[in-house]
Order: sequence, then structure tokens, then C-alpha cells
Amino acid sequence: MSTLYLDHFGLKKPPFHITPDPDFFFSGGQRGPILGALVHVATHDEGISTVVAEVGSGKTLLARLMIAQLPPAFCTVYLANPCFNRDEIIEAISRDLGLPDLLASREGKLAALQQELLRRHAAGQRVLLVIDEAHTMPIESIEEVRLLSNIESAQHKLVNIMLFGQPELDDLLAQPRLRQLRDRVIHRFDLQRLKADEIGAYIDHRLRVAGWSSARLFSLPALAHLVRVSDGRARRINLLADKALLAAYSLGKQEVDEAQVSSAASELPSGQLGLARQRLQPWRSPPWHMITACLGAAALGALVVWAALAVPWARGAGAAATTNPVLEQSQPTGSPSLRFESSLAAPPKKAD
Repeated sequence: MSTLYLDHFGLKKPPFHITPDPDFFFSGGQRGPILGALVHVATHDEGISTVVAEVGSGKTLLARLMIAQLPPAFCTVYLANPCFNRDEIIEAISRDLGLPDLLASREGKLAALQQELLRRHAAGQRVLLVIDEAHTMPIESIEEVRLLSNIESAQHKLVNIMLFGQPELDDLLAQPRLRQLRDRVIHRFDLQRLKADEIGAYIDHRLRVAGWSSARLFSLPALAHLVRVSDGRARRINLLADKALLAAYSLGKQEVDEAQVSSAASELPSGQLGLARQRLQPWRSPPWHMITACLGAAALGALVVWAALAVPWARGAGAAATTNPVLEQSQPTGSPSLRFESSLAAPPKKAD
């Protein structure tokens, strides 16, 4: 991020860093309520919770803020890069809990981890496992996480688990091999993109935190254009706003116009990631190209049957044929901004 324009606009620090910074946390767009709900779940509920958000939407900052607000009695294991195999992820969790590296078998490592969790529970300490970018985990590793959720005392789970990930996390958990883990998900939070009015408030919030105290810095046409090209994702908003401020500074302007936002957008790939992506769960509607292929195959089959029946008719044999194709298609409904679920929904049965 550029710092060249700070003095020009009277700013004390860069307002649009893409590195998560708690000082710039924006509570709009349901971020504040979701943060409060996460803290409540971490301190009161037992089980597995998931937080799903598109790339660059602020889920990592949300995770760090949630951890920072936990009581002192909590011990948090935070895995930012969970691309471990089934043995490595147990070792990583054990190291964060202060256990030495063990040359034991997998069962021995799990037993040592269980004893440490029991010891901490007896001392009045609760353990929270937070896994960021959980959508990148191998299936074998996420199965190990499920086994951790089975560790419990006579009355309580010994470790609470939160999985933060991109929408592919839903696809991962929807796999039949992970149905036992999916059944243990007690809450699911959907962090959605910022809406048009929220984007304006988001930009103003970050500018104020950075030291801006005058009137509007981005013109209304500039804001409108930024809304169109940002896809509502915080990271892309930051990139566009930073580049637009730098362009305005280079021209000696005191306000960012639409031209500077357009110039900034031309330097970045298309922002329509979320709008273009059609994520369909295995239990939801099949992609349209598959439907088209099926219809084409059905039409070809019908044509072959018609031709076979039409030949004897043309020769005077006389024949008739009728077809009665049926196609049923349903579309999934959208997710709300803040949603509590007892578990991830099971796949609905197809209609007869």
C-alpha cells in the first residue's frame, strides 16, 4: 500500500492496508453482530462452528478479533495454514499447547494430546481450536479434527472448534466421507459481501480512523463506480481506494473523482469473482451445461426411436409412437447474512 499521499490528504497512517488491522474493524454489514455471536459461541457452546466468506471479505480479521475478546481462562490454538497431513495437524496442535515433539505412533500422539486437554480442563482452562483457510484442508486432516471433537470429560467437550473458510468449505463438508463431521456442526455463519451503502460507510470509516477529518474525499460518482467494480469484498475495496488516492495525489487533486477509480480498476483483474461463480452443492441443482447435455442426449434418443418407428410406417406397415418427457428443476435459495444452524442441512431427496 502506498504512503506517498498521506501528507497530501492529511492522513496519519495508510487507510487501506490489506493486512488485517483490528483498529480498522468495520462493524457494519453484520460484521459486528457476527463477531459478538462468535464470542458467545466460543465461550458458551460446545462443538464445531463454521464461518464462511468469499475471498477477501474479512474473515481472518474477524477470527483474530474474536480470539482477542476471549476471557483469560481460554487457551486458543490458531492455525493460519492448515495444509497438514493427518499426523502433522495433530503435531501442530500439540506444539501450540506446549507438548514436546513425540516420536510416538499416531495413537500415542492422540493419547498424549488427550491427557493434556484433560489436564487443562481440570485446571479450569478451556481450549479453542481456530482453523483459518479450512477449505484447503485435506480430507484426512479434517477427519482428525472430527476425532478431536470426540474427546470429552464426563460432562464437557475438551476442545471447541471453529473452521473459517471460503465457500469451498461448504463443498468440502458436503462430501459423503465427511458426513459425521458435518453432523457435528452446531452453528454456521455466512459473512456476506458489503452492499452499496455499506461500502460508502466502510470507506468513510477507514478514512476517519486514518485521520481524515474534512468533508467527503471520494466524490459521489467515484463512490458509485467503486461500488460497481469492487464486488463488495473488503480487500478489493482497499486496493481500489488506495490506487485511486495515489492517482489523485499524482494529479494534485484534493478529491478522488470517477476517473481515478476507473484507472485503479484497470490495474486489477475483474472483480466479479463472487457474481460469476456458481457454487452448487452436491444435493442442489446440477450445472446448466449438464442439464443441456442431458436434454440433448434425450432428444437424440427420441429421434432414434422415432426413426425406427417411422421406417415401417413409410413402408406401409403403419405404426405410431408417443413420447412423454419430464424434466424437473429447482433452484436453491440464498443464505441470510447471519444464520445459526443446528447442523449443516442434509441433502434433500429428489422428487419421484
